[in-house]
Amino acid sequence: MTDIGSDYDSYWEDRVRKGHFRFTDVHRKIIETAVDVLGTKKARVLDCGVGPGHVMKGLAEHYDVYGIEISKKAFELYDFDTEKIQIWDLNGGLPPYPEKMDMIIASRIVHHLKDPEGFIGQIRENLKDTGWFIGVIPNICYYHHRLKFLLGTFPPISGAHVNFQTGPDFRKMVEYAGFRMHRLTTPKDTVRAKIWPTVFSQDLIYVFQK
Repeated sequence: MTDIGSDYDSYWEDRVRKGHFRFTDVHRKIIETAVDVLGTKKARVLDCGVGPGHVMKGLAEHYDVYGIEISKKAFELYDFDTEKIQIWDLNGGLPPYPEKMDMIIASRIVHHLKDPEGFIGQIRENLKDTGWFIGVIPNICYYHHRLKFLLGTFPPISGAHVNFQTGPDFRKMVEYAGFRMHRLTTPKDTVRAKIWPTVFSQDLIYVFQK
């Protein structure tokens, strides 16, 4: 296992202090999308970047769910069994699992990785044939951010981001790794966000199939 620094513990301490760990529409939409894709069949799911734990907890009601989290501090938020969560730095790839997964979720973590292309390749290797990948990225082209750039102000994007990708760039990278895009969706319910999510949604939820 790779070395894990204390930066993300400090990050989570700050988020807990500010109360930024509540259940949001993004968590709700990820859970709904995963259940819609997998249906009622028995499935193994890996949640990369468990974060506050809402997605893992919600999906564990339906499936056999495993998790990866870099920060020990985040565990203080969990009110469920953490036996299937590993402390792991995804810059070192995925940890070994005895069986391949039916679905792998990476929510808001790809932009923290030094080698996103290599990580996507690892996801593909660890999925069953016709397995699913849900990738959630912050939309740096969100129209509020565009307006801030226009006015000479950097938008409120975390300095912890190692790489920045637009939605189309992310899609191209994943498709180049051998995936087929199934759906692009958004947690926002506005008509304009549904029609043009890459402009009018702060978060983009991509669904791919191996």
